[in-house]
Amino acid sequence: MRRHLITLASAVAGAALFAYAVRRAGTAEIVDGIQRVGWGLVLILGLAGLRFLIRAECWRWCLPPTVSFPLPRALAAFLAGDAVGNVTPLGMLASEPTKVVLTRHHLAPRESIASLAVENLVYAASVLTMVGIGIIVVVTNVPMPRSWVAAGIAALAAMVAGTAAGLRAVRGTWNPARGARPRWRERLAAIRDEAIRFSGGHPRRLWRVFVLDLLFHALAVVEVFITLEWLLGARSPTFVQAIGFEALNRVITAVFKFVPFRVGIDEASAGALAPILSVNPAAGVALAVVRKVRNLFWAAIGLALVAVHPSGTTQVTKTI
Repeated sequence: MRRHLITLASAVAGAALFAYAVRRAGTAEIVDGIQRVGWGLVLILGLAGLRFLIRAECWRWCLPPTVSFPLPRALAAFLAGDAVGNVTPLGMLASEPTKVVLTRHHLAPRESIASLAVENLVYAASVLTMVGIGIIVVVTNVPMPRSWVAAGIAALAAMVAGTAAGLRAVRGTWNPARGARPRWRERLAAIRDEAIRFSGGHPRRLWRVFVLDLLFHALAVVEVFITLEWLLGARSPTFVQAIGFEALNRVITAVFKFVPFRVGIDEASAGALAPILSVNPAAGVALAVVRKVRNLFWAAIGLALVAVHPSGTTQVTKTI
């Protein structure tokens, strides 16, 4: 009941925020911008599919070389997990168990859990890198008040401190003098040890995963740039604008993962950032709406993949 109430409250708040963002930016201008995209949506959907394929390949590279895991199965499980994480307020608490359940006939639970942990850690490092690049690019190329520049520098410093704290947590923070660890911490420690063991034994594979994750973000920047080409009409976008929008999108995705599809939040944040990047707010909101359509399309495919595994649906529900 608590989860249902959180979902309902998030949906209502998101819908209200969406309505506010659309009304403030101008409904007619947003609709006009989306119409200009037209069949270009097919290209946007294709780029998104390629990005999912890259993340699935990253997952496979986080498995020991001796483990065979076909790319189509990894992609199907990844799409299904992402869809479940998007439609519920649980985020990764729903998406990762879904991937484990849907691959239980091909991977041992220990292997799938450890590989997903490694993949998510490397992906988190790539997200921090993408956000850091976005802040540096925007601060150095977009005129803004000194207070905003200082805020950007402070954000970079906070990211460095957070990364250091994260590395400390990965190594383990439990003091043996406190006695035996709780059961849940024992399970986390086992996953952590498995991930560290894999990382130490296959450093080259992790670097390849990191490079692929950076390619994942680069394709997202290209997607934003192409979408803005249609939305801005006669004006041509810049890669500074595309990087700025994508860096913001990474932050919003991480912070508001508990809001299903981040309804309203994407639109409001993109509309607010647009004037800073010298873009019409309506184009910023339209960009978020186009990406929302893309998310809905791939989420529908992911949920369809869950539906064709009826034996796993119940187990997924119990796990989350």
